Amino acid sequence: MADIVFYKDLGLDFTPHPVSGDVRPIVDDLAIKRSIINLITTSRGRKPFYPEYGCTINNFLFANPDVFTKNNIKDSVYEALTSYESRIDVIEILPTFSDDGIYLQIKYRIKNTNIISSITTTVKRTA
Repeated sequence: MADIVFYKDLGLDFTPHPVSGDVRPIVDDLAIKRSIINLITTSRGRKPFYPEYGCTINNFLFANPDVFTKNNIKDSVYEALTSYESRIDVIEILPTFSDDGIYLQIKYRIKNTNIISSITTTVKRTA
């Protein structure tokens, strides 16, 4: 019996399948993780015809690393995820400041499978 695939997205690396030559899709948890990273790293106003899409975390890259900034980061990431990633329920967002940017740990539950998963990423400064 084949495994049930709940979520399928297009892989952005466009790796071809060795036999068919078609672009390989990414499925389930990996699809959601890539979607979360794309959402967090996209600044608001950068997606054509969809100006509200994205996250405002870049606004905090050079801010003072205090409790208020951490709470603002949590709010920004939570708002983006709840607005544009309907496949998950956010459980916890833990931002940590590092020398080169903001380190994020996001814990979430996948709605259709009730699997709890997490992702860690760093939003880096470019200047």
